[in-house]
Amino acid sequence: MMKKVTMLFMTTCCTALLCAGCFKVEKVPPPKLPYTFVTPFHLFSVASYDTHVWAVGFDGTIVHSSDSGATWEHQKSGVQVNLCSVTFVDTAHGWVSGRAGTMLHTSDGGKTWVRQDCCIANHLFALCFVDAQYGWTVGDFGTILHTTDGGKTWVQQGSGEDKIYNAVYFLDRQRGWVAGEYGTIYATTDGGATWRKQECPEIVPVISETDWEQNPPSLYGIFFSDARHGFACGMDGTIIATDDGGATWRKRRNPAEEKKVTLYAVKGKGATWIAVGQKGVVVVSRDSGATWLLQDGAGGIKFWLRDMVFADERTAWTVGARGTILKTADSAAQWQVLSGISTTVAQQ
Repeated sequence: MMKKVTMLFMTTCCTALLCAGCFKVEKVPPPKLPYTFVTPFHLFSVASYDTHVWAVGFDGTIVHSSDSGATWEHQKSGVQVNLCSVTFVDTAHGWVSGRAGTMLHTSDGGKTWVRQDCCIANHLFALCFVDAQYGWTVGDFGTILHTTDGGKTWVQQGSGEDKIYNAVYFLDRQRGWVAGEYGTIYATTDGGATWRKQECPEIVPVISETDWEQNPPSLYGIFFSDARHGFACGMDGTIIATDDGGATWRKRRNPAEEKKVTLYAVKGKGATWIAVGQKGVVVVSRDSGATWLLQDGAGGIKFWLRDMVFADERTAWTVGARGTILKTADSAAQWQVLSGISTTVAQQ
């Protein structure tokens, strides 16, 4: 009886296999998502020169486009740490800073990246080079480092105070500003040999004797269009401006302030200024920062935007969480999603 059952089972299996071979099995491709990714990693900083664009971020990510974003390539950073800032002075010479004292340099547009020794283990959150020799980087624990030889050697210019410096911007080899925690702004006119404090009284909290002590909102971005006109941005939608080189700063009302969302970067070109921040918020001014308009979720992006840069007066880039890369070619009237998760069904 057992033998008959076994034979019947084998016959049934063989018949099933033969029948399966009579039919053509078609492979059905998985559904295509309406999202395009250059990288899935968070992007923290973006730089542009001519038609070239570089973006850097978490886990040593560096992506590059040589044709204004039409195509992208991954560049090998050689590190696994989070990269926080990128800057280029031409299409060949660039630098990247990051956590744990990471400093990278390229002289071939990013085909190869080489580590530079900063002799420090502090996190380096921002950097700025004005030419192929002179540059500055800033970070936690009051770190300000300066180089005059393209990063071969770095010297400490910071006071070592227990504050985080989030942004640095220099117009030339002499004039520069640093911004950071608690509304901190420092300015120099001698290349960082000496620094003087600047502040905006309007962002200092007014408290009574019974209130808990409060600190001014931290600043995350600072940028000057010339020696007199500059903007800084930060927590709670703060935007402050100066028209005398920082001798006085005044608060500028804007829609992000009403939403209490942090603004991480502010940049300007001509009369157009753009600030980006949490929840995909973009605020734009077309009158040199006098008034600001809200673009909530530009391009359908609802994640944080961490940095932005102008390529020219009409073209700008912004990058952020989950591989977000946005481009505008019309002074921020519209944004094209080149990478990231958009809430709009169709992407350009």
